[in-house]
Amino acid sequence: MTDAQLLILLSTLSTGLILGAIFSLVAAGVTIVYGCVWLPNASNGQFFLLASLVAWTFTASLGWSSWLAAIAVIVLGIGLSYLLEWILIRRLYDTPNRNVAYFVVTLGMTQIMTGIFSLTYAKWSDQFSLPPVVDGISMLGPFPLSNNRLLVMVVSLFVLVALFALLRYHPYGRALRAVFQNREAAALRGVDVRSIYRLSFVLGSTIIFLGGILFALAYSFDLTVAWTMSITAFAIMIIGGPGSVIGALVVGMTFGFTQAIVSIFASPTAATFSYLGAMLVILLFRPSGLFKR
Repeated sequence: MTDAQLLILLSTLSTGLILGAIFSLVAAGVTIVYGCVWLPNASNGQFFLLASLVAWTFTASLGWSSWLAAIAVIVLGIGLSYLLEWILIRRLYDTPNRNVAYFVVTLGMTQIMTGIFSLTYAKWSDQFSLPPVVDGISMLGPFPLSNNRLLVMVVSLFVLVALFALLRYHPYGRALRAVFQNREAAALRGVDVRSIYRLSFVLGSTIIFLGGILFALAYSFDLTVAWTMSITAFAIMIIGGPGSVIGALVVGMTFGFTQAIVSIFASPTAATFSYLGAMLVILLFRPSGLFKR
């Protein structure tokens, strides 16, 4: 293997690590909401993009540091999630055919947000990125990684571990699992089902916002990232199993390496369509996912 080929291989593997960590994080946010509430959110990708664009606005227009922009977007994301749940989402919990109603409502939100982004950000630029938080390059074994992307990966994996611990050992996690299995039985055992719904929606949405910020720190992006991330995260959640953070991590890392390798030979869009194919196969033969909780 020549030096050039080795460099391409190591670069591809390091890209797979970063993408896999971000994919896993965003899919964990999706799986927490879907695994608890069983409502398909069509606007996850737009939330992801919204976080990236707002952080870009803070840095490009206001001159904020990426650290300050990230913190501000997380705070705004928590507030927006609470407000959205309070005004709109909670009204759908006990609606007949609530899955269809929720999907239609979030699809409408997607269309509105897409239109707003097209009328504003699309006129300002076709590519966006955030300034790095840290400079320099480090070696992760044989993998050369920029310190900024290494930080993104570490933060993503740390949040995933924290989520696993929260859902595994904290009373909230036990209550969430009870609601996931049978919400009527959970209510009879004293679990405040609506509070669990609200916390799950806010937590999952905030994690998606965080994923959007981390992606913008690691890579430049355009407005189409909302659709690709929405498809990718949903496919990871279905294949890994709704409600399974471990499933999100394993399948997300697999998808990250897949996209990094496919991108050498073809458009990343090809990898996205392959995720849909894998999701359909899993739905046919193991509809509860590979890591059924």
